[in-house]
Amino acid sequence: MFEIVKKDLKLMFRERTFVSIVLLIVFVAGISSVVTFGLILLYNPDYLGFYGSSKVAVVGECFIESCYDERTAMKLFKSGRVDAVLIVSDFNGIKYVDVIVPDDEIKAAQVLSYVKKLLTEYEEGLRDVYGVPNLELKVYSGSREVEIPSGSSTVFKFIYLILIPLLSITTAVVAAGMAIDSVCEEIQSRSIEVLLSTPLTPFKISISKITSPMIFSSLLTALWLLLLALNKVDIANPLLAFAISMSITAFFVSLGYLMAVRFGDRERAQLIFSILVAGSLPLLVTKYASPAVMVGRAAAGAEIDLTIAAIFSVASFALLAVSPFIAKIDKV
Repeated sequence: MFEIVKKDLKLMFRERTFVSIVLLIVFVAGISSVVTFGLILLYNPDYLGFYGSSKVAVVGECFIESCYDERTAMKLFKSGRVDAVLIVSDFNGIKYVDVIVPDDEIKAAQVLSYVKKLLTEYEEGLRDVYGVPNLELKVYSGSREVEIPSGSSTVFKFIYLILIPLLSITTAVVAAGMAIDSVCEEIQSRSIEVLLSTPLTPFKISISKITSPMIFSSLLTALWLLLLALNKVDIANPLLAFAISMSITAFFVSLGYLMAVRFGDRERAQLIFSILVAGSLPLLVTKYASPAVMVGRAAAGAEIDLTIAAIFSVASFALLAVSPFIAKIDKV
């Protein structure tokens, strides 16, 4: 049984696709600080103290030099001669500003950074005119003042709501792919007949096929958690994050094993499995109670619904345990 596990692990490292994905996961976790820096510079440059410059046309109350009537401003915007249009209106003494930016997401993010700076200065000017004091928010840790740059929440969201959940899902998917390939290889090459002729029972063979990817996933999960910590990403509850991540792997490995035994063909099993994963991905990374989101919340030290986490973990490992009985490898 242990010989089968060792053989599957060795074969996995000979498969270029799996090795490439593993190296990619390790690479992303290893340079997570650089990746974060690059994305923040792209989407939120004011976090780094860089606002850039954009051409902005103002309609209504003129608080910068580029002031036009609405028709001219929109004409300039559509022709690309200005990057944004601000329409200022006054209703019962309250100032309203409508902001029009390009459809392109990256361009809009860059323009909004500059527009935010203009509107902040405009707000401060209005406060001075109306005699409203400008309040400064200060944050203290103990007796020491802590400076929190604008946009720091963007870094937090990227790491704990995107990066860590995606790392956990990718690890689980790779482990499931490993299970599919391992089972299908035995079936298609007919080496399963040789294994069945040995003293090993079909149950032990099946257990070996799901044990290998679980060992692989546990090592890889521990590695990327360690690399994140070395990149000064605070992992508040690593054991809980590890446990939930492994439950995700258990669920996907169970699904992969069932697909492999059911179809017996690598291409069909991988195709159906990929469709199911792709369809469920939005739910896995957007819902509060989804397991992948809970991995990120556990890493951040935020509260999670332990009842849901426990139910999912128990159900996933239970499915993993009964999958050799549901789909018997000696019946293919």
